Amino acid sequence: MNPRVVIAPHSNERVRDWPAGHVRQLAILCVERLDAIVEFVGSRAQRHSVNTMIRALPADRYVNRCGLLSWEQSGSLMRTAACVVSNDTGIGHSAAQLGVPVVSVFSAKHSPLEWMPRGPHVSVLIRRTACSLCGVFGNSVADCPHDLRCLADIAPSDVFEEIRRLIVRPPRPADALAGQNPVPSAP
Repeated sequence: MNPRVVIAPHSNERVRDWPAGHVRQLAILCVERLDAIVEFVGSRAQRHSVNTMIRALPADRYVNRCGLLSWEQSGSLMRTAACVVSNDTGIGHSAAQLGVPVVSVFSAKHSPLEWMPRGPHVSVLIRRTACSLCGVFGNSVADCPHDLRCLADIAPSDVFEEIRRLIVRPPRPADALAGQNPVPSAP
């Protein structure tokens, strides 16, 4: 049976969203290297964006469920997932509480020590930059004077390796809080 990877590519602020091209490349890596089925979750307003991300990819391997599921149905989907990938958003918190492995991609806007999902199998990826913990608020990349470098510098391969690590050898509960496995700081 193919593992399911659930991706929540959007938060409620664009300045916390990992770039769409990175999300697409991660989804492709999951299908090519894990033989996974990738399912996207989010709101109805995010459906078009995800359709754009997965355009021309096989519909049987890349499924856009944005706007189609209730919270309860999203929880049921996450329970069957091998891993959930999210930004700093509620989906990551929900999956972590269910005990599902979570890779959470954080912008440098918030401290993951304060805002990370809490659960037994959580990995947070953050790229520390000179402007870390900037507190930028907004829905436009233009709101960040550094073009969201903190997110753009987290490579799809970095996130994929965390997925693979969590799927192959989920961490012990103490590992989730003691070592967040952050991506090394950018120079």
